[in-house]
Amino acid sequence: MLEIRRKQILGTLILVAVTAITLVVAPYTLLDPMGIPKLTVLAFLAIVALSLIVPVMKHLIRSDYKMLITFIALFIFQIILVMLLSGANISAQYLGTYQRQTGALTYICLALLMLSASLVSDNDFIKRFIRITLIVGIILVVYGNMQYLGLEPFPYVNAYTVKAPFGTFGNPNFQSAFMGMIAVVSFTMVLNKSYKNSIRAGLILAGIMSLIVVYETLSKQGFLNFIAGSGVVMILWLFMTNRKSLAAVASGLGAIGTVFTFLGLINTGPLARVLYKGSLEARGYYWRAGVKMLTEHPFFGVGMDGFGNWYSRVRPSDYAAKGFFSWSNSAHNVFLDIGSSGGFILLAIYFAIFVLVIFSIIRIVKRSTGFDVYFAALVGAWVAYQAQSFISVNQIGLAIWAWVLSGLIVGYEINTRVKVVEQSVPVKAKQHSKKVKMQTQSLSSGVLISLFIGVLVGAIVSGPIYFSNSRFYAAIKANDFAGVESAAYLKPQDERRLFMLAGIYRNAKMDDKAVEVLRESTGTYPDSYDMWTLWLTIPTATPSDIAYAKAQLKRLDPFNPDR
Repeated sequence: MLEIRRKQILGTLILVAVTAITLVVAPYTLLDPMGIPKLTVLAFLAIVALSLIVPVMKHLIRSDYKMLITFIALFIFQIILVMLLSGANISAQYLGTYQRQTGALTYICLALLMLSASLVSDNDFIKRFIRITLIVGIILVVYGNMQYLGLEPFPYVNAYTVKAPFGTFGNPNFQSAFMGMIAVVSFTMVLNKSYKNSIRAGLILAGIMSLIVVYETLSKQGFLNFIAGSGVVMILWLFMTNRKSLAAVASGLGAIGTVFTFLGLINTGPLARVLYKGSLEARGYYWRAGVKMLTEHPFFGVGMDGFGNWYSRVRPSDYAAKGFFSWSNSAHNVFLDIGSSGGFILLAIYFAIFVLVIFSIIRIVKRSTGFDVYFAALVGAWVAYQAQSFISVNQIGLAIWAWVLSGLIVGYEINTRVKVVEQSVPVKAKQHSKKVKMQTQSLSSGVLISLFIGVLVGAIVSGPIYFSNSRFYAAIKANDFAGVESAAYLKPQDERRLFMLAGIYRNAKMDDKAVEVLRESTGTYPDSYDMWTLWLTIPTATPSDIAYAKAQLKRLDPFNPDR
């Protein structure tokens, strides 16, 4: 399907992507040291990967990848329709919310990398992928413990519980979730009979250390997804080793456990005391708001990553009576985030991709002749992510693993299916085919041209995202008003930079300039709560401007008794 060199490069890109997007930070050059650099790397690598796929797309559409390509094409097409028809600002949808950056560009690139991963997924690549996963996990175990011990090498200000490690994700909940996933992979690989005892001991240690970091974060998400992922691995082991009766019992117990866990998360049932906490009460409001956005905007949602602009308008009216004034820019549930952003159609396509992965797992298990520890590790990690995705925010450093794992599972099912078909090929033909594949191929002109175009377009798309934000931060550090103003308007346009520009002028008592920026910015971003709030603090703002700003705040937050 793919020529060897093209496939090798694409495989390397996938390994680089999961590593770099997870680990990259830019604490000295950006106000957002984690979201922006991860988005920049994601966009660049996804476009380079696309450049390698496009020349063979015609053949892929006619192959077993047809269904996956169809779902991904529909997903991307619907995102574009949402950007154009939801009524939300296009540039805001393109980049997404500040510090989250899970807008249209992010989801399109994640979908492209899922397709790329499916094309390179085979036994050899999955082994390499698991090794890289463990290496990244060990790096974050070490880094997380450094943060916990107060040895943070970067100038971060931890806004969360003192010394709770947040890794390269910016939030202890994300670090906890990732460590839970690494623990699943580590303990699963202990089952690899080909490993020496010393390697198995190292894997057990890595798993234990991962769970220790989960404990240090004071976040239960890591334990939740570790239990979910490990439980599924155990069920896979039972099924794939022909212990089907025990597997059925384990599956039933797992289903019951899932129900009790869900009840506990909503403060009901025997696990409520263990699982429920104040932040989960907040999630109840977020989920109800997400459902309301979805039902009130069924076709195109409220715009990509637009939850924050609409939350105050649709949250339950009883929140104030209960003394609950929390605000959120996420539904804290990936399915609801996608549904509220893009409507029922986008949610349905995302769910179809989710179901495709599940069916791929079932097909592989049904035709397995023994326990495949590497496949089980993939599935365990995928389930671990999905478990936390029901109660948490989508974050680029975590999401990349979910989409790549999904692609690897679907691709593995397709490629092992092909091997079964190939059994009918004459032995001589198979030997000749294998010999040809083993030959070293030089880098063809077609691959070079694809790479050149991909790198060029990738730099054009991703470069300005990093450059505009780094210029803005550098100008702020240098107290360069002219530089700040110039960088604030660089493309792609960013609401946060304009808001900060107006705030800088206000603090410098340059009220006329602040009002000028706000007047223009609120025209472009009329749903920006922060912009309208800032306008109320301008000492020289006219009474009519103040009245209009208050009216807009009441529109955006109708249930707030102070508005």
